[in-house]
Amino acid sequence: MGTALSSRLTTLLLGQEARQRLRASQALMVVLVDVLLSFVCAFGAWAGLIDPRMAFGWSALTLVGVLAFYAVIRSGWNLRLSTADPALTLPQGVFSIFSTVAAYLICGPARGASLLAMAITLVCGMFALKPGQVQRLSVFSVLLLGTTMIGAHLRWPERFPIAEEALHFMMIAVVLPTIAVLAGQLSTMRHKLRQHRLDLERALEHNRQLAIRDELTGLYNRRHVLALMHKEVQRAERSGRPMSIALLDIDHFKRINDSCGHAQGDEVLKTFALTVGATLRDTDVLGRWGGEEFMVVLPETDAAGAACVLDRVHARMRELSFACAGGARGVSFSAGIAACGAGEALHAAIERADAALYRAKEGGRQRSVVAEGPNDAVLAHAASPVTSSAP
Repeated sequence: MGTALSSRLTTLLLGQEARQRLRASQALMVVLVDVLLSFVCAFGAWAGLIDPRMAFGWSALTLVGVLAFYAVIRSGWNLRLSTADPALTLPQGVFSIFSTVAAYLICGPARGASLLAMAITLVCGMFALKPGQVQRLSVFSVLLLGTTMIGAHLRWPERFPIAEEALHFMMIAVVLPTIAVLAGQLSTMRHKLRQHRLDLERALEHNRQLAIRDELTGLYNRRHVLALMHKEVQRAERSGRPMSIALLDIDHFKRINDSCGHAQGDEVLKTFALTVGATLRDTDVLGRWGGEEFMVVLPETDAAGAACVLDRVHARMRELSFACAGGARGVSFSAGIAACGAGEALHAAIERADAALYRAKEGGRQRSVVAEGPNDAVLAHAASPVTSSAP
């Protein structure tokens, strides 16, 4: 019960979207810091160091400002106001600088301590702002504070003696630019780390693709196709829907290699893979089974539906030709189709598809043959043969 309540309260305060939750939590942290500073200011008023009315006015205005930033972020308006800086880090930094300068004016003899808030503002900004933004914010802070010190000395010379103001100014003029320089170095380190992470992710993805893809055709390799087939069989058993597989073999591929060369044979394999893949449905899976053999997985498809799909592939292959020995030659294939029976082992279905492929080749090639079921004989003819100019 307590956990659920805490979760609902957190969602209420921060929202649900991950990045917005982070921005809202950062804005709430600023609110908390300013609440603590308000207590410090109240202590200064109690100790007689700060005028109570000024202390109350500063606390009220500061809290209203930071709560307004939180409200803008929590409501999602920040996404409309700035796509480049949705956390509103720069506007919050500028507001904090003005708030710090106001605190400097009202803190009397303890005003030097208020300058720590200005340094904190830049330290927080260096983790989110670009180096140039931190540098400009640093210059703005120094100029604003210097102008304020001069004006305060001219208006109240007893309260703001020139020596003390000069000391405070020199301190801030050294510290803030130093933070700006560190921000640049930190940004460079963050950029390098981000680039290293991206390079590592790309290398891992490349290695993953090498493990599951055939290098020549770019299709899934035999091992990965087998893994996908096992998953598809399990899903078919759960849903009770049919599933078929088809084993394809390019006709007379050895002749292509012998008469046209292995380089042309590789091109035929790649073109065949691209053409079959483009003709199949989006839900079908095509992989290279080995050599000139390819495996097609057809989810939620019975044997007759699989034969229709392969008829389209046969028709598409009839349009293909490639240059060889000064002429044009066509490409055809034979296929064996097997519908995976309920409770049938996957290797048994693959064997039936292989037997059907053998019958397709015996029957004259360039055709598909279907094995009807685990206990049925292989049908000699299923899909209509297609005419091909293949050798």
